[in-house]
Amino acid sequence: MAQTLKEGGSELRLKALEAVKERIYRLYADESEILHPEWKGRTLDVLTAVLLRFGEHLDRCLGEYFFRPVPGDPDGAQYFTALISLRNDIPVKNVPQLAYALGIMNFYVETGCFALNKPADLLVYKSTRTFPGDTPAETLIRDCCLLMEEAYETASKYCTPVFALAEGSMSLMEFMDMVKTE
Repeated sequence: MAQTLKEGGSELRLKALEAVKERIYRLYADESEILHPEWKGRTLDVLTAVLLRFGEHLDRCLGEYFFRPVPGDPDGAQYFTALISLRNDIPVKNVPQLAYALGIMNFYVETGCFALNKPADLLVYKSTRTFPGDTPAETLIRDCCLLMEEAYETASKYCTPVFALAEGSMSLMEFMDMVKTE
């Protein structure tokens, strides 16, 4: 019988992150830098990947992949999150229209969402999936890899117009027309 997420615990989560790392290497080869962060000598259940040439403009982006327990779930369910940091230099004057546009765009994005962090200078794309504690190891590993790929594809698809709006080189109306026709 296959091991489940609850039975495998941290070891299985790290195995899933290792599979995500290998998939990133296969997809992005020499254009990525990957590491497992450590804290106080302990490897964290986080995978960090810097893509050196991302999207149409070949910008850098930072991908972080991690598990979090579902609070109060006695069966060991876990959230798996793909967080893609796209820009950390959004001009403050463009934040209100960008926030408005992201809210509307998120309606059209099939999975995950784009967001600004609280100080409003970091633009991210985030996608999360919940895995029940009885999820088999093979399913967990496969679906974590798929979520990572989907996160990069979605963020890449929309980052060019989002960057243009954030930088002020595209108007809100142009952005809205483009998003509605996608």
